[in-house]
Amino acid sequence: KSMLQGAATRRASVLRHDARPLLASPLQPTRIVHCSAASSDPYTLLGIKPDADQNEINRAITKKKYENRGNDAMLRRINQAADQLMLSALNQRMKGGVSKSIAYADREPLFPWKPKRWDATPKIIMIVGAVQLVLVASAFQAPSTSKVIGSMLVGVVGNVMKQNAISPPPKDPEMATEEEEGRSGKNFIRGALLGLMATAVGILVFTLPEYILQWTKTSIPGLTPGLIVSFKVAGTALLNWIMTSFYY
Repeated sequence: KSMLQGAATRRASVLRHDARPLLASPLQPTRIVHCSAASSDPYTLLGIKPDADQNEINRAITKKKYENRGNDAMLRRINQAADQLMLSALNQRMKGGVSKSIAYADREPLFPWKPKRWDATPKIIMIVGAVQLVLVASAFQAPSTSKVIGSMLVGVVGNVMKQNAISPPPKDPEMATEEEEGRSGKNFIRGALLGLMATAVGILVFTLPEYILQWTKTSIPGLTPGLIVSFKVAGTALLNWIMTSFYY
């Protein structure tokens, strides 16, 4: 009996000894581990959903670079996020069964110069809209084809400024890379082409009714040649405002 009592005492002592580390001391500080997974998540950094397609990803990358221009640390994080998403897309493509936007993520676009969706700041939208509205009002008071050219030039200048804001030319030409050296010229050419494109579409859309009337030999009372010119100015101003405000 004494041997059994001694064994039970030793067993209880061992259990108490093993249980001590499991009891939290009231004076023992608690260690808090911070997780940085959310901050390193490329989707969170770019502000997009995990199921975003390649076009949405590209727009988000361009937008974040534009918003953080001059912030080298943030730009490095954005580039790292872009690289991470590109590698993820290529890995998914190798596994098969992915969308076309992912399957051809690393291929050059068929039409690299086509307009891309990009919203300007509300201030720019209002300023450009006000200038174009003044030109339209002036055209209805004194119709002139020169105001079509004026509207086009406003669109070209606005688009070139927007291109330079999105892809800034190098501040120090001597330290610029090969791609940065030609950035100013590319921005000007693209801005001018967008302005010309908007002008051509605006004139075409607002000239189409005139051609229809001529083809059907129909006349509308009060539709004078001056009013037709005014409508062309309105079409040019509208399309250039849309291009400058919402595309690049």
